[in-house]
Amino acid sequence: PVQVQAPEAGTLTLKNEFMGTVSPEESVYVIPMVTAEVLSTNVSLGEEVSEGDVLCKLDSEAAQLQLASAKAQYDSAAAGVNSAEVGYEVAQAQYESTVAQLDAQMGGQKNLQMYQLQIQVDSVHSGIDDIYEQMEDLDADKAEALQQKDELELAIGDAGNYVNQANAYVAQTKQAYEEALMAVTAMEPPEWKDQQNFKQLYEAEHGAGSYEYGLKKAKEGLEAAKSAYDQANAVASQASSAYNQATSAYEQLESGIESIDDGREQLDGALADTYKSLEQAEAIKNITEEQVYSDTQKVVDANKKAAAMGLESAAAGINSAQVGIEGAQVAIDSAEYQLDMYTLKAPISGIIEAVNVKEHDFASPNTPAYIISNKDAMTVTFYVSEGVRNTFTVGQKVTVDRNGKLFDGVITEIGSMVDQNTGLFVVKVSVGKPDESMLTGCSVKISADTYSQGNVL
Repeated sequence: PVQVQAPEAGTLTLKNEFMGTVSPEESVYVIPMVTAEVLSTNVSLGEEVSEGDVLCKLDSEAAQLQLASAKAQYDSAAAGVNSAEVGYEVAQAQYESTVAQLDAQMGGQKNLQMYQLQIQVDSVHSGIDDIYEQMEDLDADKAEALQQKDELELAIGDAGNYVNQANAYVAQTKQAYEEALMAVTAMEPPEWKDQQNFKQLYEAEHGAGSYEYGLKKAKEGLEAAKSAYDQANAVASQASSAYNQATSAYEQLESGIESIDDGREQLDGALADTYKSLEQAEAIKNITEEQVYSDTQKVVDANKKAAAMGLESAAAGINSAQVGIEGAQVAIDSAEYQLDMYTLKAPISGIIEAVNVKEHDFASPNTPAYIISNKDAMTVTFYVSEGVRNTFTVGQKVTVDRNGKLFDGVITEIGSMVDQNTGLFVVKVSVGKPDESMLTGCSVKISADTYSQGNVL
């Protein structure tokens, strides 16, 4: 028996299979911006996190001290602004009083002159009260700064002790390293003959075959001593950095205290000037009570101009003090930005693929602390020859096989340059709905249509 079939024209398609590797379409390395001790970790390997979740916290004591110093400088600058504003209010009161007095004198109204002079005296008294209040605020700021200074001195002392302990540990590990190096050199001298002699003596004392084991142990001890020595140097460097940061914060705080003292001196000067103004106002008032001045228009204009210049000078003082407070605010913003670096947060939502930090270890910008992958979509990468590459198109549908489980995929990228390692072209496929079996780095099989011929028998 036979079977027959009528010939017909159509399209023949060849389906090929390839091996590929799975990887997430989105994966990020969370790298610390500073080197510091890890105080706490909040996530573990394989855990799912959301964007913005706190991953771990680093020791931020030095950054907090810097922020406290910046705030002290800001308080000092704010006191300077308050002092300048008080000076401006006094100058404005003097200006308005002087103008009113001159206008009243030109009109010959003695009673009005007396009234305006009394307002001036009262305004100066009010200015004196304001200056005393500002002095009390500055004294309180200085007392707080001095307390912070005492705390910084204790922190510097602790950091100095830590540096000494770290240096002592470096010396100890260095000695252990040198002793381990001498032990290895003694068991493995440069001359082969000397080595054989030592080997015979050693095995005669410890037994046959013990030399190789003893040499291995000596080399392992040397490697461990070298690792401990390197770690001790890293700890000593970290301790020195912490000491320098605390010293820098201490110097900045001393600068803030000096700024407070400068503001206090400015207030003392303003108070002295205000008392002089008070004496002048009271003297003018007493004189005016006895007689009414009769000034010319020229003198009146000159006095008004002089009063206006004093008011402009006080306004310039406010602008200058305001520039100082803006600079202090910039310092606070910078310190807060530095402090924020000591908290590592998840930049994306996904799965923790790798964890390279643990409590009480030191995090470093040289090593990623975490690797986070978003596995909502996975990428399969495989390599093909030039002939097969030319049959593919972006958007072409393929089938991905993971241990018998099939997934729909789409070609998203076709390489245009030969890979130097394989001599083939890279092709990437996106799997839009993976499940837990699609693990990062696992191998899968890709089935795709390649060569085809149309209108054939």
